[in-house]
Amino acid sequence: MAGPNIRATDGSLNIAVVSGATRTGIQDASGNVNVVVSDGLSVKGAHHPCGAWWVTSSPAGYHGIKAPDGSLYVSVSPYTTIGQRVTVVSGSL
Repeated sequence: MAGPNIRATDGSLNIAVVSGATRTGIQDASGNVNVVVSDGLSVKGAHHPCGAWWVTSSPAGYHGIKAPDGSLYVSVSPYTTIGQRVTVVSGSL
C-alpha cells in the first residue's frame, strides 16, 4: 500500500536513495520508494536484494524505461530525459 508521500507535488515519484547494505524493502516509513543506484556493470534486474528498486539516471535522448542492466531509468527535474520522473528526498543519484 502506498504511503502518504509516494508522490511529490509535481506528480513525480518520491525516492530515498539507500546503500543496499541492510534490508529496507520497497518503501520507507514515510512512503518514499527506496532505490539503489546501479553501477551499470552487470545485469541487475528491477529489484535489489535489500528490497529496493535498482535505478539508473536516464541519459539524454530516448532509451525506453529500462536500462540495459534491467534497472529503471529515472529522471529528475527539469525532466529533460525519458525515464520515471522522480524527486530525491534523501541521498543522491
